[in-house]
Amino acid sequence: MGGISIRRVRTTDMPYIYEIERLSFRPPYPPSYIDSLAQLAPKTFLVAEKEEKIVGYVAAIVQGAGLGHIISIAVHPRYYRQGIGTSLILRLIETLKEQGASTIRLEVRKSNIAAQKMYAKLGFKIAHTLPKYYENGEDCVVMLRAID
Repeated sequence: MGGISIRRVRTTDMPYIYEIERLSFRPPYPPSYIDSLAQLAPKTFLVAEKEEKIVGYVAAIVQGAGLGHIISIAVHPRYYRQGIGTSLILRLIETLKEQGASTIRLEVRKSNIAAQKMYAKLGFKIAHTLPKYYENGEDCVVMLRAID
């Protein structure tokens, strides 16, 4: 994973994050929502940099009762399969623990088997399925991980 650094989000990162979001999701979150996440929880909104370019991000919040909730994670398609998503999640786990989280939750499309496999390798387990969760009617798989 040579040359990857992970740090907290900065305002100047936002155009790159919007681009990664747009390339990664249908439909993407609107920039105003992503801005809100960065303002609401800047400690748990992390970016991955490689060669001084933003190549991925993860945004999470800590909800009541120690629940860390990963809202979004994405890596620029040009940088897939380089361990960037894994690095982002591992750093986020540390950060969420520092913020008082004891469990982490995320949602993933049922069809996104590659992401589910990555999350499973990182200790996430399938909790349940939410039928027709996404706008196109696709089911959502809810995954949880305890923070030790």
